[in-house]
Amino acid sequence: MQVTYGYQVTSDNDPFLAFSRDTNEAMIRSGPPGATPPDLFPFCTAAPSLVATELELKQRLGPDYLNSDEDIMGAAAVIFAAGAGTTWSAISTFIYAMLAFPACQSKAQQEINSVIGSERLPEFEDRKDLPYVEAVLKETLRWHAAVPLGIPHRCTEDDVYRGMLIPKGSLVISNIRAINLDDNVHVDPHTFNPARFLPKPEGNEEPHPTETFGFGRRQVLITLLSAGLPIHPAITFRICAGRHLADTSIWIAIASILTAFNIKRSIREDGTEIIPDISVPFRSGLSSHPPTLPCNILPRSQKARSLILEANDI
Repeated sequence: MQVTYGYQVTSDNDPFLAFSRDTNEAMIRSGPPGATPPDLFPFCTAAPSLVATELELKQRLGPDYLNSDEDIMGAAAVIFAAGAGTTWSAISTFIYAMLAFPACQSKAQQEINSVIGSERLPEFEDRKDLPYVEAVLKETLRWHAAVPLGIPHRCTEDDVYRGMLIPKGSLVISNIRAINLDDNVHVDPHTFNPARFLPKPEGNEEPHPTETFGFGRRQVLITLLSAGLPIHPAITFRICAGRHLADTSIWIAIASILTAFNIKRSIREDGTEIIPDISVPFRSGLSSHPPTLPCNILPRSQKARSLILEANDI
């Protein structure tokens, strides 16, 4: 919400936060892609406080500013709706995975301790020095994709794929979850194992889950530009335009949580742990979310508590 509107949420009772939760719940209940008739909107690229930036441009350019107030409101709504639910889904999946596979949390925290220490929170400049935390992010995106069936695409002309005709106007849905769980690509794909992305011999050196952010001609555009080849006017943008914002937002959230908190299983009255059952399906809709599960998220130390409080005051 701060990225889109420049508005900082300071309380769980914030009315705008409640509204966004209701909106996300409606989107989850809307069903998987292709199951309902309304058109699905594409992602847009966002800059910090997009609304404030656009309003400033409007004031500065005057009559030369081409966008209307409705354009600004629409763009902001798309960015928030497309990003809030999916980011929440990824972070919820990360927490669920830490409860189901606590050894991964311990290993990530050991790496953070050796690189960052306990006197500060992580910064984006630390990312290159935290390969296992990077692998935790990639495994979170692979293990349970936030949008398991992607965003539907429509064929603009007849196409043929492996001898099969895809008529113009067909709705094409990509099964990202099946791709990410392909046992021909990933060893034991249903297990959360960040080390699979690390180079050998420490890991399996498996390919990164780029499919999570969708497919399309943007990938072709990048390839052509890299090769110095001309760009055809028909090449348009189909892959998630907000993938870099999503990637960095989720990474800093995961790194900060691992630095400051311990994610622990709740204990029943009989003294046994409540262990996630990874065979239980995630809630599915436009985005996917893990089952509700009680847990304890506590500061790792008094210093960590102070860092959290200081960051909250910024």
